[in-house]
Amino acid sequence: MASDPPPLEDETAVDHDSGLPDFGPESQEISRPATAPTMPLASTPEPAPLALVAAGRSGTPVPSAPITPSVSLTSAADALRNEEIERTRLFIVMGWVMSVIASGSVPFVSAPLWTSALFIGGLVAGVMISSVLYRRFADPMKYTEPALLGLAMLCVINGHIAVLFYGPFTASPIIVVVGIHFVARTELERVARWVLIVASGCYAAIAIALIAGLPDPGAFAPDRQFGSGELTLATLFVLAAYGFAYYAARMFRVASLTSIDELQRATRLASQREALMDELRADLERALQVGGPGRYTDQVVGAYRLGIVLGRGAIGEVYQATHVTSEQPAAVKLLRRELLTDQTQIARFVREVRASAALTSPHVVKVLDTSSEGDALPYLAMEQLHGQTLAEQLRREPKLSPPAVLELCRHVGIGIDAARAAGIVHRDLKPQNLFKTSDGAWKILDFGVASLSDEAGALTQGQVVGTPHYMAPEQAQGHKVDYRADLYAIATIAYRCLTGRYPFTAGDTPALLYAVVHRMPARPTALADLPLDVDRWCAIAMAKAPDARFSGGEEQTLALAAAIDGTLGIKLRRRGDALIRKLPWEPA
Repeated sequence: MASDPPPLEDETAVDHDSGLPDFGPESQEISRPATAPTMPLASTPEPAPLALVAAGRSGTPVPSAPITPSVSLTSAADALRNEEIERTRLFIVMGWVMSVIASGSVPFVSAPLWTSALFIGGLVAGVMISSVLYRRFADPMKYTEPALLGLAMLCVINGHIAVLFYGPFTASPIIVVVGIHFVARTELERVARWVLIVASGCYAAIAIALIAGLPDPGAFAPDRQFGSGELTLATLFVLAAYGFAYYAARMFRVASLTSIDELQRATRLASQREALMDELRADLERALQVGGPGRYTDQVVGAYRLGIVLGRGAIGEVYQATHVTSEQPAAVKLLRRELLTDQTQIARFVREVRASAALTSPHVVKVLDTSSEGDALPYLAMEQLHGQTLAEQLRREPKLSPPAVLELCRHVGIGIDAARAAGIVHRDLKPQNLFKTSDGAWKILDFGVASLSDEAGALTQGQVVGTPHYMAPEQAQGHKVDYRADLYAIATIAYRCLTGRYPFTAGDTPALLYAVVHRMPARPTALADLPLDVDRWCAIAMAKAPDARFSGGEEQTLALAAAIDGTLGIKLRRRGDALIRKLPWEPA
C-alpha cells in the first residue's frame, strides 16, 4: 500500500538562530520571561502525528490559495451603528447651537406673544431633554429604540413649533427636512417611519388650518393673501420634500451597507491568506522530507518491520510498518536517533506512549503496541489511518458548513471526554491533529505534549507548551491546565472552520499570546452568515476564565447544535451575552 507525505502544520515556529520561520511539524513550546505576560518561543517538543497517515495522496498538486485583504472585525450594520451614535451626539450639539441662535432672534421679529412663548419654551425643553440623552448615548448599550424615538419626536415637535413661529410657507420647513434625512439613516427603521408620519401629520395639520382661513401666526407670514389652491400646492411641495428626505436617507443607508459588505467580503477572503499560505509553505517543506527510506527502514522494531518514512518532526519520525507475523499495517513512531541520549526527550516520548496507550475511544487513534520500559529504542505502534486531516481539508475549502463543524466537534468532544476520564489533557489540539478517516469518523492524534494526572509537571515547568493559535489563555500564561483547555481548543478550531480565519493573529508570538490572554476575536457572525446564537456559544466556549466555559465535550457539542439552529436556551443566551458585555468582540 502506497504511503504519501503527511499533512503539514498551519503554524510556524521561530528559529531563534536565523530569525526565519521554521516550518517544522512540531507543537510550539514557549519559554516565559518573568517580565512579560506573553512568551517567546523556546523549543519544539513533539513530532507531528499526522505523519502516521497513509492516505493515497502522492502526486497531489499543491492547491492554490485564494488571495485575500485585511480583516474587518465588525459587520456593516455594526460599523454604521457606531458611526450613527457619534453622529447623533454631534446632531444634539448642533441642535444646542441652533437653539441659542434661534432664541436670540426672538426679540428682533414680530410674532404673536403666544407663539414666541411656545417657541422659547420648546427650545429650553429641547436643550434640557437632549442633554440627558447626550450623556446617555455615551454608552452604546443605552442607544436604544425608545431613547432614539424620544429624541426624534422631540426634534419633530420642536421643528414644527419653529415652523409655526417663522411661518409654514417660508423656508422654515427645511429644518424638518434636514431632521428627517438625519433620522431616516438610523438602523431603527421603525423610528424613521414614525418620524416621517408624525412630521407629515404636524405640517399637514398646520397647513390645513391656514388653508381653512385661520390667520398665519408666523413672524414672516406673507403680506399677500394666497388662494387655497396655491397654499395646497405649497403644502404638497413641503410634504413631498419630507418624503424625499426620508427616501434618500434610506437609500443612502442601503448603499453604505452594500459598500461595507463588499469590502468585508474582500477582507474576509484576505484574512484566510495568512493561514493558507503558512500551510502551503509547510506542505512544500514537509513534502521534501518524507516518502523515502529513513535510518530504520527495513529494520524490525518490536514486532513491526519498518518501511518508508511517513513524516518527520524535530524530535520524532513516523514510519510505515507491517507486523512481522500478521502483516497488519501500522504506523510506528520513533524518537530521532540523535536524541536517544537526551533523557528529557526520551521522557517526553515515553509520556506520549503512556497517554496514548491509556485511551480507548473510537475518536482517538488506536494504539497497537508500545515499547517496554528499558527498551533501547522506545516506539509507539498505531493504526495506519486512511483519509485526511482537518488541515488538509481546510486548505481546499477555507470554511466548513455548520453541520460538518458540528459533526467534527461531536467526535472530538467524545475523544476529549475519554481523555478526561483517563486523567489526560491533550494540550495541542489543532487541525493537523484531527484526522477524518475514510468511513467519516474524526480521530484525535498526537498526545506528545499531553499532561498526565500522575505527573509532577517537571518536563514543562516554567514553559508554555502548545500551538499559540489554538492555545487556551491559562495555557498561554504557563498555568496548570485541565480538560477545559482542550475544550477551548475545540472551540477555536470550530471558529476557524466556521469563519475561515484564525481567532487571533499577530506579527509575532508574544503579541499573539497577549491577544489570546486579553482579547476576544472578531464576532463570528461578522465573518460568516451564522445565527447570533453562535456568537454566544463562542463567547462561552472561548471564555478567558476556565470556570466560565462548558463543563464537558458533550455539553459543548449540544450547545453548538442549538446555536447553529438558533435555538440556544435562554440561560446560555444570558450567559453568553454577559460574557460579551464583560469583554466585547475585538473591533477592527
